Amino acid sequence: MQNMLTISAGELSLQRFPVRKSEDLQAWDNADWLVLEELFAQARLDLSRQRLLVVNDPFASLVCGLQQVGVPAQQLCLWSDSYLSRLAMQHNCQLNSLPPVEFIDAVQTPQGHFDLVLMRLPKSHSLLRDQVARLKPHLRAGAKVIIPVMVKHLDKSLYELLEHLLGPLTTSLARKKARLIYAQPRSAATEVQSITNSWHYDGLQLQHYSGVYGRKRLDEGSQFLLENWPQGEFQCVLDLGCGNGILSLQAARNWPAAKVTGIDESYMAVASAQRNSELNDLHRQCHFQVGNCLDDVPDDSADLVLCNPPFHQQKVVGDHIAMAMFKGAARVLQVQGELWVVGNRHLGYHSKLKRWFKRVEQQGKHKKFVLLRCRY
Repeated sequence: MQNMLTISAGELSLQRFPVRKSEDLQAWDNADWLVLEELFAQARLDLSRQRLLVVNDPFASLVCGLQQVGVPAQQLCLWSDSYLSRLAMQHNCQLNSLPPVEFIDAVQTPQGHFDLVLMRLPKSHSLLRDQVARLKPHLRAGAKVIIPVMVKHLDKSLYELLEHLLGPLTTSLARKKARLIYAQPRSAATEVQSITNSWHYDGLQLQHYSGVYGRKRLDEGSQFLLENWPQGEFQCVLDLGCGNGILSLQAARNWPAAKVTGIDESYMAVASAQRNSELNDLHRQCHFQVGNCLDDVPDDSADLVLCNPPFHQQKVVGDHIAMAMFKGAARVLQVQGELWVVGNRHLGYHSKLKRWFKRVEQQGKHKKFVLLRCRY
């Protein structure tokens, strides 16, 4: 399903990604609309002569809208931790007969100097701090940062954090429950490295980039799976949504002859997992890659899939990503293969997994999580 973003500069057809036939959610919000209207109204600024950076644009509504407003593609960069955002940018640019723009993954730092930055707020304060700190040395003197935000997502503590990171702020009037935050931060003198955290679990040393879930401690779902680990011998293990790589590392330790592949749509997660495999001398056995679920994995190629799936995309709660993971697992597993899934009890994975697997058995007991072993 396409939906139209109508701005003064014209109309854009936009789709959420991955594309679904029955999609009922739009690929933009009123904060996107508001900032594009504001920039179109200020066309006298001659945006075509400025270098613009778009940060954390999930479905490329800003990237496409800026081109519609008159910014040449070669003057635009998109900086994001999401592989799906990269695919969405390519898809929606093509959908609107616009050229794709340069994409910079969040492990890398955009090289300036930039005149204007449009930043959608990331999923974590840690990633926000990291992005702002690394961005400042690449701002031109007098550069502006505009943050489009829905009013319901802007509380006092977040505003104070933004003020601490960016300096004095001003805001627009609210329109359609959206608001723009303006900053003109001082450019920092030196570039900083991406923030990492370090901790240990069961003899493993773990380091994390700022945007990775569970970067300070092991999440409960993964711990429950580790405490109820699959028994048997496996030769080809896939860790789907690998995060920091903890399940991949445990698989490599448990089955020294197995090939272990971790897949995640987060560039920072994949980089963290790769770093952790090297820190623990398991890198010869483990391979990590960015991807959209199991799209790039051949049929009948694995005998074990481990999965701790997300239950939201951006700020929208839903199980469509998990369903795509389960469907992909059924395709890539060999006849005697197994899928092990951990998730919150209320998500009802037990019945949903029976679309693809005849035998779905609960493993272990937990008041919050359920662990399911799935076989043909």
